[in-house]
Amino acid sequence: MNTIWHPEIEAFNRLAQEQPKYMALAQLIEQAIDKKQLCFEQRLPAQRTLADSLKITHGTVTRAYVLLEQRGYVSAKLGAGTYVSKRSSVNMIQGVSDLASSVQPSMGQDAVMAAAMQSLSSNVADLSEVMTYKLNGLEQHQRFYREWLKFKGFDCEQHDIVFTQGAQQGIFACLSALCEPQDIVLHEALTYPGFFKACESLHIQYQGVPMLQDGIDLQALESICQSCSVKAIYITPNCQNPTNIQYSDEKLAALLAMSRKYRFFILEDDVNYCLPEMWRLPLWQKAPDRVFYIASFSKYFSGGLRAGYVLAPLLWQQSVINAIHAQCWSVSMMNFELLMRAIQGKEYEYVQNKLADELRYRKQALHNVLARFDLHARFAGLNVCLMLPDELNMHYIAAHLKGHSVLVRTLDVFGSKYEPTTLNGIRFTLGGPASRVEFDVAMTRLQDALTQLTERADIVI
Repeated sequence: MNTIWHPEIEAFNRLAQEQPKYMALAQLIEQAIDKKQLCFEQRLPAQRTLADSLKITHGTVTRAYVLLEQRGYVSAKLGAGTYVSKRSSVNMIQGVSDLASSVQPSMGQDAVMAAAMQSLSSNVADLSEVMTYKLNGLEQHQRFYREWLKFKGFDCEQHDIVFTQGAQQGIFACLSALCEPQDIVLHEALTYPGFFKACESLHIQYQGVPMLQDGIDLQALESICQSCSVKAIYITPNCQNPTNIQYSDEKLAALLAMSRKYRFFILEDDVNYCLPEMWRLPLWQKAPDRVFYIASFSKYFSGGLRAGYVLAPLLWQQSVINAIHAQCWSVSMMNFELLMRAIQGKEYEYVQNKLADELRYRKQALHNVLARFDLHARFAGLNVCLMLPDELNMHYIAAHLKGHSVLVRTLDVFGSKYEPTTLNGIRFTLGGPASRVEFDVAMTRLQDALTQLTERADIVI
């Protein structure tokens, strides 16, 4: 297919005001491919022709085409030109729309990682170093990630970064270091199910605390603390999973004061994706002696990397490292080396910005669909929480949506088996569909399902 594509000059000029021209052109072509204005195996304009139409240099177009090839959007054929190599995601139209799995959409992470792998493979000395056992990372990894956190606003100069194979291992290691069998650990009434698995594996008792609109119910928490000895509480204050409640500063300050009064520790999980304008520095920053900070790159870059980390109180730091050592002897530093190389490149920042923009689009699109039916959800990052009116039972709604090829989670999935939830709602994820095309299909299916629902008379369960 040799149809000539004509670039939008005004759109290019707008993009070029915020970034180098070759990156602006690459983004313009990406958008054309994603919108199917440029199709699979279609030839891109000759570099000289494109340069003349946009009034840029031939070298700028060359750099843009090379960048697109690195990102997996195009491929150059010797003597024949450059062709679109990224296929459309229309095949997903026949499958299910996954609005249940909390993962980030594909924004070019694979190309970023491919470049990091190429960089590492060309340096035999560095490759050899990361292939050896190292209990808690190489010194250059400690330096790099400490500086990376300092750039984000953390004051962690005195702390080691405790590397983990994802945040789940971080939760397990912190609980293992802190608790003895039968100790009591508290959690938000609805919470991440992996926390329950960690507690049960360690034979730790766990108990839920109700949530209010600004965070955990401190009156209920104090009542529990007055009746029994509590070792720790597990919270997700920046973006609570699954309710998307964000704790108020006043609630966090009061929780911290209560932790000192009743001598329990706080496990602060910050793994859930927050849009940049909503993220804030953790409670750990104010109380590094009381708070274990747990995070990972799973929801921000790639879950498959299994790259997480913990900032532990100094007196407990070695205990957490020992707990990880007992589980896996040594966390693989290959992934942290690759991630370090990825973060240092401009493409990592580009992918992060692209991810945020895509989630803002998806947030607005889902809001628009729900608003048509007078449904109002709580948005924060990847996840969306929709509390349902009493007449719409969450299991009925989930089954109805599944019948329209849309998968969601009911809120009882996030409750303890000892304390069944009375809340009635569902959790969507914005990241399940890998591309914009797949997400738009999901929104069409959701709207069709809700339209049919309003036309039925037997929806009360």
